[in-house]
Amino acid sequence: MFKALSSCLLLALSAGHAHAQDDGALRNTFYLGAGNARADGPFENDDTPFSIGFMHQLAGSRMVLGFDLGAEGTMLDSTWGQDSQPEQGTSYNLLLGGNLLDSGRFRADAALLAGVREAAADCPDSYLGFQCYADSDPDTDYKGNFGGVLTVSVDRLTLGLRATGESTQMVAGFRF
Repeated sequence: MFKALSSCLLLALSAGHAHAQDDGALRNTFYLGAGNARADGPFENDDTPFSIGFMHQLAGSRMVLGFDLGAEGTMLDSTWGQDSQPEQGTSYNLLLGGNLLDSGRFRADAALLAGVREAAADCPDSYLGFQCYADSDPDTDYKGNFGGVLTVSVDRLTLGLRATGESTQMVAGFRF
């Protein structure tokens, strides 16, 4: 998870630097989110969900593209000798949307979120203390993850809402 987050952050910063040199416009948004899980039963994870995301407005267009990684929902973990233990899943999402308003200082963006999230991880038990037998990788099942992201920015400060079928989160970030 740390590798994925650091790779995404590096990509976001390099993309922002390349486009910031074009015309000085603040077309990139980086955000972090946290909020409430939608967990109703005893076999659902209710840990605090969080997310990290990046959005970029294409030059000469109102179209906004981006990506988002989240820790949300329930993954049934059957590794390390567990039997369908509810754990927090990881979601991998793409963002597609548009700029609703841009007055220079004030800005509003909305994007649809579509991706996948971990639903289950399973593997044969290891007798030597590994996560799985013969230190193999677990089989992971994925489910669809859908929702939306709405952000409002004043100067460089960004606040907003991220909602999916698994969580509702407040987001805060910055434009560059």
